[in-house]
Amino acid sequence: MQKRFSLSVVTFLVGMFLTSLYAQAQIVQGTVTDKEMNEPLIGVNVLIKGTTTGTVTDFSGNYSIEASPDDILVFSYVSMKSVEETVGNRKIINVVMESDAQSLGEVVVTAMGIKRQSETLTYSAQTVGGKDVNDVKSVNMINALQGKSAGLQITPNSTGAGGSSKIQFRGSKSISGSNQPLIVVDGVPVMTTVSSDQVDSNWGGQRDGGDVMSTINPDDIASITLLKGASAAALYGAVAANGAIMITTKSAQSGKVSVNVSSNTTMETPMLLPEFQNNYGMSDSGTYSWGNKLDSPAPNYLKKFYRTGFTTNNSISLAGGNENIQSYFSYGNVYSQGITPTNDYRSHNLSSKVGFNVLKNIHVDFNAKFVNQYIKNQAAAGYLFNPLTGAYLFPRGEDWDGYKENFEVFDPERGINVQNWTNVKQEQFSNPYWVLNRQASIVDRNRYEFGGSVKWDITPDFNIQGRMRYERGEEHWTNNLYASSSGDKYTMGRFKDNRYFSDQLYGDVLLNYNHTFNDFMLSVTAGSSFTKSKTSHVDMLAEGEKFISPEEGGNVYYPNIFAPNNYYKNLFVLGNEDFWNTEKRLNAVFATAQVGWRDGLFLDLSARNDWSSALAYTESCSFFYPSVGASLLLDRFVDMGKNVNLLKLRGSYSIVGNDVPVYVTNLLYHFVKDGNGAIGAPENAPFRTLKPEKTHSMEFGFEGTFFQNRLTMAITYYKTNTKNQFFSVSAPYQSGLRNRYVNAGDVQNQGFEFTAGWYQQFNDNFSWSTDFNISYNENIIKELVDELPNGLTLTDFGGAKIILKEGGQYGDLYVRHIMRDENGKPIMNEGKPVISGDGPNELEYAGNMNSKVFAGWTNTFYYKDFSLSFLIDARFGGKVLSMTEATLDGWGVSKRTGDARDAGKVVVDGVEFDPKAWYTTTGCSNFNTPYANENYVYDATNVRLRELSFGYTFRNLFGAGKNLTAAVIGRNLFFFYKDAPMDPDISAGTGNGIQGVDMFGLPTSRSFGLNLKLNF
Repeated sequence: MQKRFSLSVVTFLVGMFLTSLYAQAQIVQGTVTDKEMNEPLIGVNVLIKGTTTGTVTDFSGNYSIEASPDDILVFSYVSMKSVEETVGNRKIINVVMESDAQSLGEVVVTAMGIKRQSETLTYSAQTVGGKDVNDVKSVNMINALQGKSAGLQITPNSTGAGGSSKIQFRGSKSISGSNQPLIVVDGVPVMTTVSSDQVDSNWGGQRDGGDVMSTINPDDIASITLLKGASAAALYGAVAANGAIMITTKSAQSGKVSVNVSSNTTMETPMLLPEFQNNYGMSDSGTYSWGNKLDSPAPNYLKKFYRTGFTTNNSISLAGGNENIQSYFSYGNVYSQGITPTNDYRSHNLSSKVGFNVLKNIHVDFNAKFVNQYIKNQAAAGYLFNPLTGAYLFPRGEDWDGYKENFEVFDPERGINVQNWTNVKQEQFSNPYWVLNRQASIVDRNRYEFGGSVKWDITPDFNIQGRMRYERGEEHWTNNLYASSSGDKYTMGRFKDNRYFSDQLYGDVLLNYNHTFNDFMLSVTAGSSFTKSKTSHVDMLAEGEKFISPEEGGNVYYPNIFAPNNYYKNLFVLGNEDFWNTEKRLNAVFATAQVGWRDGLFLDLSARNDWSSALAYTESCSFFYPSVGASLLLDRFVDMGKNVNLLKLRGSYSIVGNDVPVYVTNLLYHFVKDGNGAIGAPENAPFRTLKPEKTHSMEFGFEGTFFQNRLTMAITYYKTNTKNQFFSVSAPYQSGLRNRYVNAGDVQNQGFEFTAGWYQQFNDNFSWSTDFNISYNENIIKELVDELPNGLTLTDFGGAKIILKEGGQYGDLYVRHIMRDENGKPIMNEGKPVISGDGPNELEYAGNMNSKVFAGWTNTFYYKDFSLSFLIDARFGGKVLSMTEATLDGWGVSKRTGDARDAGKVVVDGVEFDPKAWYTTTGCSNFNTPYANENYVYDATNVRLRELSFGYTFRNLFGAGKNLTAAVIGRNLFFFYKDAPMDPDISAGTGNGIQGVDMFGLPTSRSFGLNLKLNF
């Protein structure tokens, strides 16, 4: 009886104990991230200590487990330090795991894909995570980094979806060469473009050839490292003189199969539109709006023209594997309807990666990628072939809807439909719906990529790696113009069919050695690489004028039949005074070594030698450049207390070349435009003493982490001098040549970059992080060339010129201006103001097009499963030029001209002018008409709300660890401050001297939408 009683008591107590444990058990969930990459970790083991109960993190790094307050969760992962967390009363436990490196932490991807601890670097290198480009997406993923990094300036082209962007680190360095950084994916440089076509003039008819960034699926990106200086990218040599952007894509991790789905949908509307007058009607045979006052105000025709656009960006990825084999596959597509009617963009992106081990110490990777882009009626700046000129300049008070519905009428003489418009003889002023439907521009672009690598770990300290990647690009651009287009310039139509092809083959071999000798660490990488590139294109062009026999000057059979067989004269121009086929080879050897002492003092040395086929026929095809750097971690040698986690000083110096154009050392014959296949001789002298540009760069910096890693700070000072600039100058008359080339000049950039961040965990449910960056760059042209006494005109936009002069700055703007008397009053001639010429001594300096200061401020708040993030960015200083505003004045459609007519006069410094006389003279009436550029130069300073995101994560919505995150997002929402009448962050093209010029470019879009992410 006593035993039964005792057993009953024990059973009761045990039951009470187990019931108590069960009652205290709760669901604990959270996210595990990699501190080095700032990305979720997949397949992390999460165990209750002392038991076999556990789970693993999913594709988004999320986990969910049932545990009691006294339990200890153990987080373990290969090559990571294990983490233990006591549950307590917490229901959310987020964990950051660090590399198992002995004493150094964050790992960044540097040149050649070499991974280095960030504390050891002797130069500036910033790493951003994949979420920086896929939370608030842009069709061109690089645009999502605007305002997020000091010293990085991104200027999107005003061409809409599929357009390219100007990317620049630390100012413009090269006058004639490229100023854009090298793009590297998984350690291998990529082919930047299929076609180099860009808008570089004000008359129009050109296009945006796109760039590689718009072909990258942002959901494939694990991290991006920004190597801003020449020292950071020195191992890549001549192609990386302007820095490099290192993109690391996602790969599968050992663990369960994971699926990730994302969908981003946004609606777009014009952010800014010009202000119009709507009270004065048509004049001058249906062209201008200098007519009589209307009986009632006219509508805003531009609002009738633009539509609400939308973009949907969808992506799905599958990943899985074990210790021996891993595979990753993704598919992404983008569909966009632009704010311009009939402007459509579609892209398909397929990517796959497979990695596996052979004999345990050999790892093999294969990757393949295919991208297709289709763009119809992509916007392009300029006066001609642009629907925006007609939409902006449409005479007030006329029947817009009538011209929209009946943009063409039947012409019995030609037996075809022709353009219907207020004035069909104006070349730069067409019915926008005719342009969109009968002058459609269509681009079909394909990119193929195949690559692989083999890495053999010969010993734990020594390995050899070989990589190779082949890329192929194909592009087909058609821009056929129906009869009566462009002021009836093409009476029977124009046939234009261009095809572009680009190939790049890259390969390298790397030997890597890493070893620690007591207090010393040695890391050495040596190798060799080659890049072989080839381009070709065929331009088919025919302009139909009339149908008569070829002997009598005819050239076409039928109007509007856009096929080669329809034309029997002037059928095509191959290359059009260009090299229709180019080939180039770049071979290199390189080496870098890092010596470290007691994990606190580091010395970097690197050297590279290039052999470029572009230097053929010169004294040497070879050029060499070295770099050296050092860093000191003071906190490793001096006890600075618990509030100083890192205190680092660093400095570096490097010399890096910038490659030169092909065929300038041995100029080739070319096909002559409209020459019916005739071949023309070179007009320039061969440059047999050509030397590559060389950028001499020094950099000093400080980095610090304080208050238990809550505060991070970094400041960098840099100075670069780019010498041996490449110039074309006039050749002596007696030589029989037009130009010759010289090496001369020195362009200097110097400035600083400052970043600071703070992370505050208020409690288990609420945290806040903020990051601020600011940069300053000052440019000066130290030397130019004696043969250019009046400077070098980089670009010319109707008398507004970017002129480079010794002692000046890159981007100095000189403009036509109103002539004034000795008292400073405008000079009048026959009732009109007098405008200056555009000769070297007639133009007036109006400022510099480049802003010196850029800043960005990001804030992110987390409360339980809610998140709120916003980005404010700004630029200070600089100038922008609006040819659009000048033309609106010249044509009498701007609000200014309406207000002046209401007032009955224009008064300038005490001198009265008739409004029409003033604005038709100072404004612009054609792409080649002189006008007072000085009146249309504006301050580029602006501060805007660039991004906003508010989201919520529905955890375990579809089962344990299967979450759905939904966020309302916005981009380019509004300006806090702006002086210019348009968006100052504009660009007509990516070439030098094109940024900051508005020529009827597509307005910046304000977007709102929803971002969904599902993982299971």
